[in-house]
Amino acid sequence: MLASRTLVLGTLFVLLGLCAANPAQLLVQKSLLTNRLVAGKHIPVRYRIFNIGGSAAYDVTLEDEWSSEEFEVISGMSSGQWAKIPAGANISHVVVVRAYSYGYKSSSAARVTYKHGAGESQAQIAQSNDLGLIPVSGKEEDRLSDPHVVRTNALTLVSIVSEYRMLCRSTHSDSDCGQLEWIVFILGSAALAFLPILLCRPPSSAQAAKKSKKV
Repeated sequence: MLASRTLVLGTLFVLLGLCAANPAQLLVQKSLLTNRLVAGKHIPVRYRIFNIGGSAAYDVTLEDEWSSEEFEVISGMSSGQWAKIPAGANISHVVVVRAYSYGYKSSSAARVTYKHGAGESQAQIAQSNDLGLIPVSGKEEDRLSDPHVVRTNALTLVSIVSEYRMLCRSTHSDSDCGQLEWIVFILGSAALAFLPILLCRPPSSAQAAKKSKKV
């Protein structure tokens, strides 16, 4: 009996030692749940917190800042609190925001604080990835990303090249037309590729000032 108790106590001490040597460690991921970012539309954002340590994390808090001049929080909260995240577990937190206008918007990293023990005073800090510059399009620009519009643009480009081939071969040799066809195809593809970027540019200071006067 004494030997079995000694074995149990020894096992507990070993487990406690392993937990102390491998405390909680949190990783934070911040991501967008949609690829179509349109001004005035809902943009869901998900935070995932992973505990890759060997023991639980306590008093976990999540804090994130969205510029009140660029975004409005529609549902959920950009902050959260959890009493405990066990070792090997993860949690998800979703907030829905809406951009006021189109252009490139900035989003900083979220900040998470936690403690290794329930009664511990020292807090640990973890940060998520940042989303960089978020390209938000206007309502008209969003139509360019629609599959039907993309397919129509591709067919238009093929039609232009075909028409040009017929006109070119009626007046030039096949070798000359082949080179010119590639030039027309490349220029047309570049125009279709850069059109959404040009339309997604933020308004100039003069346009912004004119808009503010109207308001």
